[in-house]
Amino acid sequence: MTEAEQQQYHQRFSHIQPRVVVEITEAEHLDMEMIQKKSETEGFSGMFALDDYGSGYNSEINLLELNPAFVKVDITIVRDIDKDANKQQIVANIVEYAHKRDMMVIAEGLETPEEVLMSLKLGVDLLQGYFLARPGEIPPEISVEAYRLIQELGKK
Repeated sequence: MTEAEQQQYHQRFSHIQPRVVVEITEAEHLDMEMIQKKSETEGFSGMFALDDYGSGYNSEINLLELNPAFVKVDITIVRDIDKDANKQQIVANIVEYAHKRDMMVIAEGLETPEEVLMSLKLGVDLLQGYFLARPGEIPPEISVEAYRLIQELGKK
């Protein structure tokens, strides 16, 4: 990005820049030079999310090199986590590592109340998936079922 493009970007998006999180996806190559340039963009908060963590590409090396603010656990690990002790241990390990480094863990792809409950039991910070709400240009309200489930957990 040229300096002129950076200035234009800052002028256009300065009101939201402190809340912007750049998501590094599995399809991208971890180009530390490009990430450094992005993080030096005027007004950028510097927050990164490592997407699809636990899948083939986004591994421990990328976690170490990027040091993201958010770690999004891959859907293949989250799917049926309530029924699989191995997946539970993997997520528990991720949560322990991330929390010691002030990172937040996101469970993505949650589709059942049981997956939500297990993810929360394991210490996941944020939840994402169809059970909660369908994706949209303007985020929809959380589903009534998910709201009730989370509300009940708060009472315990």
